[in-house]
Amino acid sequence: MRDFSMVTLVKGRRKQLANLLDSIKQSTIFPFDIQIICMDNLAGIEIPEGLKVNIKLIKDDHSLPLASARNMGISTAETDNIIFIDVDCIVSPSLFESMLMNLTEENIIVAYPLYLPIVPENGTYSELIHNAIPHPERKHIPSNEPIPHLKFWSLIFAIKKATFGKIGGFDENFTGYGAEDTDFAMSFNSEGIKQIFVRDYILHQYHDKFDPPLNYFESIIKNAKQYKIKWKVLPMQRWLRRFEELGLIKIDEDDDITIIQKPTEIQIKNSVSPNPY
Repeated sequence: MRDFSMVTLVKGRRKQLANLLDSIKQSTIFPFDIQIICMDNLAGIEIPEGLKVNIKLIKDDHSLPLASARNMGISTAETDNIIFIDVDCIVSPSLFESMLMNLTEENIIVAYPLYLPIVPENGTYSELIHNAIPHPERKHIPSNEPIPHLKFWSLIFAIKKATFGKIGGFDENFTGYGAEDTDFAMSFNSEGIKQIFVRDYILHQYHDKFDPPLNYFESIIKNAKQYKIKWKVLPMQRWLRRFEELGLIKIDEDDDITIIQKPTEIQIKNSVSPNPY
C-alpha cells in the first residue's frame, strides 16, 4: 500500500481531535505523516500514546480562513497521496485503505458520513457505529462510479497532490464559512476530475447545527457574492432563500443580493437544528 499523508484543521474542539487521532490507532494502515493545521493555538492538543506516525503541529497566530488553512495543510504534506479529514470525524479501521485503493490523478475519492448524537469519550469506531445514523440526502449516493461534482463536501476526501495543484487548490478569495467547497467542486469539474464514493465510513461527532446557518450570515453573503462573480450563478440557494423568507436579504431578478438587516440573537438561537447532520 502506498504512503499517504493526512491533513486536518483544528480550532477549539480538542476532544474531537483526540478522538480522531485515537481512532487512527485501529486503522489497517497508518499515515506517513499527519498535518494538523491549528487555527488558534497549541494549548490542549494531545497526541495519543501508541500512534506511531510522524505528526507536525502547524500554528498561526491569526485566524486562518478555511481555504488558506486547507491549502497550507496539503502543501506541507510529505507524500503525494493526501487524505483530508474534518476534525469532527472518527475513521473506520478500513477507511484509509479503501480510499487509497483506486485513487488516481484523474479522480477524487470520497467516503460516506454517519452521524453521532454526542461527542464520545473515545474514538472506538466499532463501539460507536451502532449509535450513528446516515445523512438522508447522502446515504443513497452510489459508490464506485462517477458522481456529480456538486455532491462534493470536504468532510473527507482523498486526492493526489498533483491533482490538487492542477485544480488550483481552494480559492483563498473565499474567507469564513460558505461556498468554498462548491467552488472547489466547480474547479475540479472544469478540469475533468471525477468524484467517486467508496463504500466506507466516517463517524461525525456532534456539534450544534444551524439551519439555516444564521450564525455565519455575513460570511455566507460575502462568499455568495464572490461565487456569483466567478461562476455567474448563486450558490447555497436553499440557505439564501431562507434568509430572504426571514426578511434578512432581498434577491433581485439578476440574483444580486441586498442585505436588509442582520439576524438577531433570538433568530440565531432559534435556528439551532435538532438533527445531528
